[in-house]
Order: sequence, then structure tokens, then C-alpha cells
Amino acid sequence: MTAPTSSKVIGIDNYRTTTKEESDSLDITRLALQMQQTLELTPLLQTFCHETARIVPCDSVRYENDNSVLNYQTGEKRSHLCSYQLEIEGDLLGKIECTRSKPFSIKETNLLERLLSLLIYPLRNALLYQKAVAEAHRDPLTGINNRAAFDEALSREICSFKRHLTSFSLLVVDIDHFKKINDTYGHIVGDTVLRSVAQGIRNTVRRSDEVFRYGGEEFVVLLSNTEIDGAKFIAERIRKEIKNLTFNVNENINVTASIGVSATNTIRDVNDTLFHADKALYQAKEEGRDKVIIRP
Repeated sequence: MTAPTSSKVIGIDNYRTTTKEESDSLDITRLALQMQQTLELTPLLQTFCHETARIVPCDSVRYENDNSVLNYQTGEKRSHLCSYQLEIEGDLLGKIECTRSKPFSIKETNLLERLLSLLIYPLRNALLYQKAVAEAHRDPLTGINNRAAFDEALSREICSFKRHLTSFSLLVVDIDHFKKINDTYGHIVGDTVLRSVAQGIRNTVRRSDEVFRYGGEEFVVLLSNTEIDGAKFIAERIRKEIKNLTFNVNENINVTASIGVSATNTIRDVNDTLFHADKALYQAKEEGRDKVIIRP
């Protein structure tokens, strides 16, 4: 007997009713133990998807979550599909889809549901951990990544360059005369300017680029797989975008920014990329501000 393409909600009730029956299954017990060994979402999903595809032969197993930046899939999608929405205490945890080229039997879908019930608690914990890590790396005022996130991202890019010679560039962006804005109009207006500049930078760069608030009125943009010409082009776009921002506080306020640029293909030591971008920023300030300077 086979089950047609189906969709079902798997929740905590399934966990309570099925785990009592799993003591005699070495595969399922081993999977349960493996999933308890990590709070990282990607390793958890890798373990679950690969082991599920082995225990219940599947051509693909996919996890999707509208509230998470991560989707994960193993194998290639086929025509016969079993889809399960995962939830716990009213919280949606995402969706699991299993596919293959021939229909699933009722016995196999029952086994899939037993496996999915074991995923509920580890998945909930991993999503909470991911959220906590993301919050710790987010600047609360602007909503973009903070300095701690930048330090990790820069370290990652440096390692990638050393292993694969994958070029990257850095832009250091500083709002000109920002202290004067705070002193003249107050910190509420200053905060509005910071949020608007952060959003303007975010809207200008590519989706693959990362934007960080480095401190105060200073931002850093990390351009992966980008050499100096591309970095200069993006820096000029950012400078113009910031210059076009207008703030109305009884009068129109305009801001400008100075930008320093450095790239791994123009310096001798990749570890000095930030140092050179920062030196270029100071040169832009010294030369009158509202400029893009490239540090050779």
C-alpha cells in the first residue's frame, strides 16, 4: 500500500507518542543521539537530512524556514513528495520535504513521522541559539551587523584569501562632521541620521556584500570576491547615496561621508587590509571630506 503526495503537521504530540516505540531501533536511536550533540543549525540539518535519506530511502530531503536565512537540501528533488510542517507549542519551526521517484508506502511515511518527531526539540533549540547569536552580532540602533560580526567576517575572508586567493575589498565609511549634527540638533536627530545612512549603504551594495557599524558614526563594508576597481565603483555609489539623503528638522539637513578603500590585490599583507582602508579614510578627511580615497 502506498501513500500519495501528502502534507502533514508534526508537533510535540507526535514526539510523545512515538518515542516510546523507538527503543528497539538502532538507527533511530543513533540519529536521536547525534542530533543532541550540536546547537548549530547547519550540522543538525545535515545529520538529519542525510540519515533520514538513508533510513527511509529518499532522493532528496529539504528543510525550509521562512523566518531563517538558512534552507538546506540533500539530493535532487523527484516527483513523489511528502511534506511536513514542524511546530511546537504553536511555534512554527519550518518545513521538511522528502521526495523520490516512486511513491512512499504507509509504513515508510509512518517511519518518516517518527524521525521528524525526534527533530522537534533539537531544531527548536538550534533556532533559538541561532537567533541569540544573530542578536549578539546586530547593532541595536541601526539593525545592521556590529563590530563583533565584522571581526568574524574579516577573519573568514582572510582565511579564504590565504587558501584560495579569493580577493576581497574593504570600505571604511565615516559621516562627516557628525559631532556637529549631535551638538546642533540633538542625539535623536543624530540617531536618525545613523539609521538612514546605514540603510542607504545597505540599499546601495550588492546582496552578497556585508555592512557593519564599526563604531560611532563609522561603518565598514566588506566586498567579497571584489578587486579594487569594483570597490571604487561601489564606494562612489555609496558616497552619492549618502549625499542625497535629506533630513527635515525645521530646516533641511544634508550629510556627506568620507570613504577609504583597500583591496587584497593592492597590498602586500592581507592582514593589513583594514589598516590601509582606515589610512585612506583619514586622507579623505584631510583632503576636504566627501571623497573616496584608495589606499595603494
